[in-house]
Formats: sequence, C-alpha cells, structure tokens
Amino acid sequence: MTISDAEFTQRNLAVPLSHDVTGTSLSRQHWLQSLRFQVPVMALLVPLLQLATLYLVSGEITDSPAFWVSICATQIANLVAASSFRSIKRVPGTRKLGFILPTVTACYGVLILIAFAFRIPYSVWLVGVGYGSALTLMWVFSSRVRAAPRGGLHMIMSDQTAELMNDLPQLPFTILETPRSLAALSKGAVIVDLREDLPSDWEREIARAVLRGIPVYHVKQAYESLTGKVRFDHLSENHFGSLVPSLSYLAVKRVIDVVVSVAALALLALPMLMIAALIRLTSPGPAVFKHVRVGYRGERFRTYKFRTMKQVEQNDDDLDSQITRDADPRVTNIGRFLRDSRLDELPQLINVVFGQMSLIGPRPEAQALSAWYYERLDFYEYRHVVRPGITGWAQINQGHVTSIEDIFHKTQYDFYYIKNLSPSLDFLIALKTLEIMFSRRGAR
Repeated sequence: MTISDAEFTQRNLAVPLSHDVTGTSLSRQHWLQSLRFQVPVMALLVPLLQLATLYLVSGEITDSPAFWVSICATQIANLVAASSFRSIKRVPGTRKLGFILPTVTACYGVLILIAFAFRIPYSVWLVGVGYGSALTLMWVFSSRVRAAPRGGLHMIMSDQTAELMNDLPQLPFTILETPRSLAALSKGAVIVDLREDLPSDWEREIARAVLRGIPVYHVKQAYESLTGKVRFDHLSENHFGSLVPSLSYLAVKRVIDVVVSVAALALLALPMLMIAALIRLTSPGPAVFKHVRVGYRGERFRTYKFRTMKQVEQNDDDLDSQITRDADPRVTNIGRFLRDSRLDELPQLINVVFGQMSLIGPRPEAQALSAWYYERLDFYEYRHVVRPGITGWAQINQGHVTSIEDIFHKTQYDFYYIKNLSPSLDFLIALKTLEIMFSRRGAR
C-alpha cells in the first residue's frame, strides 16, 4: 500500500543551502513570526510612534491630507513588506535577517515613487518614522533564532532517502530502523518516501506520528526545500499542474520587464558607450557580440552581449566552442572584469524590450548546447515554458557548467524557479544578483 503525497503535505519546508536547519519550518514557528501577530502589532504601534514623533516635532497633530495619506500609505507598505519577507524566508539559501532592509526599503521606495509620480502630498517625517519603525519591528520579530527541530531529523530508509543523505552529508540524520523506533519518537521531524510501497506497520506508525504532532515530509519535497532544486523524474509528481506558470503574474512580469529595461537603457546609455569604447580599444573586433540562442517556447533568437573574448571564428553549431571554461584563455582582461561584474549582459536589455528575454529566468542556451542537453536530459525543453532571463535562480546558486552532472543540477535549479515563479522569488534573485555584481563574488 502506497501513501499519497497529499496526505502529508507541508508547504513551508525551507532550509538554507548552507544545510543549516536553524530557523526553518522543520521546527515549530514561534508566535512572534506569525503574520496574524505581526500585522496587528505593526498596524497599532507604527501609527502611535508616528503620532508621538509628529507631536514632539511640531507640538500639534494636524488633520491634513498629507497626514492621512502618510498614515494609510505606511500601513499598506508595512503589510506588503511583512508578507513579502515571509515569502522570501521560505526560499532556500536566504539569510533571513539580511533581507529585512532591502525588503522594507523596496516597499517604501515604491510608495515614494508613486507619491512623486502622481504628486500626492505626504509627510517626510511620518513616512520616515514608519520606515524606521517597520525595520525595527520586523527585526525584533525575526531575530528570535529558532533552534533546529527538537529531536532532530529522522529518516525512514529507502533508495530516495539514501540518495538525499548522500547529497547532504552535512545534515545529521537519524535512521529509524524499525516501526517501533518511530513509535518511540516524541519530537523531531521525519522524512520518508511516500511513494514507496511501505509495509502496513510502518504506515500505521507514520499516521500515529502525525497525530502526535510530528511533521512528516515527503523526500522529494524535502530535497526541493533543502537544495533549491526540483527533481523532475515524472511530469505528474512535482505538482506542476497544467505545466504553465501563473499567466497573470507572467503578464505583470512582462510589463515590469519593459518598464525597467527602457529606464535602464536610458540611464546606462553613457556607461554602455564607455564600455564599448574600452572593448574596441583593448582588442580587435566589434564591441557587441551577437549569438543565436534558444529561448521562449524553443524559438531561436539573436542575443546581444558585450564581447569578452578575443575575436575568433565561431560556429553556433560547434559544441566545444560554446562552452566557457574556468581560466579560459580566450577571455580578455577587460572581458574578465565584465564577466565577474555581469556588465557584459547589459546589451541584453534590448532583447528584453523586444520580448525575446526577461530580466529574470533560466539562461538562454546556445543551439549546440541546447541540442546536446536535449539528447541527455528528460524534460529539458520544459525550461523554455518561460522567457529566458539575464539572470536567474541557477546563476546565483551555481558556478560554471562544465559536465553533464553540472548541467543536470542546473536544470533542477531552473525547474525550481519555474515551479515557484513568484514576485518574491524574482525579488530575491534580483537582490542576490546585485550583491554578486558589486562584490564580484558568488555563482556565475
């Protein structure tokens, strides 16, 4: 008898890629970190702090339009910030406290931009106090470090769970060898392959463990949340539904892509011209490199990048020439800097405006590489269900791809992105990309 995945669904399992289980939903969430607590507290305390500050500064509380706009707008910004941060915390590999500042800043930044664009009056003092109060309260809510699950992580052995243990040797798993050992368990979390044909005594004890309040996770779900990757062995088992991401968000995402890309091209026109001039001065050949890639729905298109390699004859159908290796001798000195800082990708903003790419998504592959992957990886073409991106989940989590095993893991990252496509995940990828650009460290 096989237990279905739906019987033990745990939607919020999320563990950082460092394999540290601290602060994950494998342990019980503290009441301080519940939105049902955070939102009412912020809705009450922030206006009180705003009123107190206004009274101390001006000696009175005015009933002006700017006053009410500021109070209401900060309430909306705080609600969006708290909800967004909660979504970000579910993503593997996030440093929880490190994302409070950019999340709150982004929400208040949008608030100020809207007020500026529509000439809506607001109080700088009130918005500033709301911003500072939101940062402080969210830090207090999230700074209580939750320990790893009391009782640890326990594994019911199977081929799939053994593979998970091999992939994550840093995590301390305890093996439950008999149903009696599970029956004696009073705390902790259990990981099991729910598709395994388990003996009836195991199934009874699993059901009893759930009744005792012990969380039970399907091994594939645990793998996804521990690694930020999706095992895509069968179309049905990863809950892709219709296999098409949210059409409503894709429409909004397209509008954001166009607006941001047009604005970025206008602002970065002069720096891009300077980069092009440096490339022409330091090595012979054109400044912009054009390359045929496979993109949205498998369609071929010509992508643009600043040239980072010496000018050599290249065949789009030649597999070997499409792979860039570590310390590749073809890369120029200025090209190495452009690659490390991601500035070589800036001309692809043109591809985004034309609708061939998105700002965030799976990277577009060269024709030869795409054909090679297709022959070796099942469901590889599914990554073309969304527009390819200038940056993406695989790029911020993985380095150069130089082997079939690396390609397999990269595709798993792409499937994770497609399955979990959302504003919060895109926002997280954007933040991590900026961090990599400015630090010149991290995945490429």
